[in-house]
Amino acid sequence: MFPAVPPPKGLIRKSVDFRLKPGWRYDEREGVFVDARGGRFEPPSLPKKARILHKVPALVRSSRRSLSGPERELQRYMHVILPPGAPERYEKMVEAWPCVEEAHAAPEVSLPGARSSGGQTARRKPKRR
Repeated sequence: MFPAVPPPKGLIRKSVDFRLKPGWRYDEREGVFVDARGGRFEPPSLPKKARILHKVPALVRSSRRSLSGPERELQRYMHVILPPGAPERYEKMVEAWPCVEEAHAAPEVSLPGARSSGGQTARRKPKRR
C-alpha cells in the first residue's frame, strides 16, 4: 500500500453527503425540499457557490413506480457541494434540516503516493516480424 498524498488545494471541493427522509424530494427549480403531503422546507442560506445535488440524477427523473427498491433508495441520496474554504459547521446545519435522515462530511480525497525508485515499468519496443 502506498502512502496517501493530498490533492492540490482547490482541486477538489468538500461536500456534505446526506440521505433524505422517506417521502421527501428536492425540487431543483425552486430550490426547496417537498414532502409527500406538500409541506416545504427551504434550506437556510448556504455560502455562495454552494450547490445541492442528487448523487444519481438519472434516477430522480424516473418515476418512482418504475424503479426497483434499491433504485428508490438511491433517489434519497444527495450532497451539498461547498466552495473552497467553507467551514465544517455546515455538516451539523444540514443534519438539522427536517428533511434529512442522516448527514456526514464526505471523506477526504487523496491521491496515491509515488512509488520508490525502480517501481515504474519501462516501455517495451514492439517486436518486429
